[in-house]
Amino acid sequence: MSGPDIGGYRWDSAVLTSAHDYLLPALLRELRMRQPGRLFELGCGNGSVAHVLTQQDWDVTGVDPSAEGVAMANARYPHLKLYLGSAYDDLAAKYGRFPVVTSLEVVEHVYSARQYAATLFDLLEPGGVAFVSTPYHGYWKNLALAFCG
Repeated sequence: MSGPDIGGYRWDSAVLTSAHDYLLPALLRELRMRQPGRLFELGCGNGSVAHVLTQQDWDVTGVDPSAEGVAMANARYPHLKLYLGSAYDDLAAKYGRFPVVTSLEVVEHVYSARQYAATLFDLLEPGGVAFVSTPYHGYWKNLALAFCG
């Protein structure tokens, strides 16, 4: 893995979090309009979303820079194809291109939004679709977060 050391995100367990209560229904609703097939998860975290997607017949491959998260995911969900990696790696060269790419609650953690976006688009097959989410904390809190770096 190249680029800055970004692997310090901590996970308590390999289960869904409260954020998935609103993220997963929306994602699954959108994915139901597509034939299940190959899907890449950029920022697979603890593997819990990838696990749910495989239960919906998606063939998921994913990466995350958190060695702890990937280890936790692989221990709990050994059938998943989840690896150490980040948006700063040449993921398309390593894993190929996909008709669907998901990246939930990841973009707010990246150092280079341009490189993240370039990697995400490189992972997409022509005509593919990406699902990206980021938390909204409210105007004043987001403004304070922006000022604090």
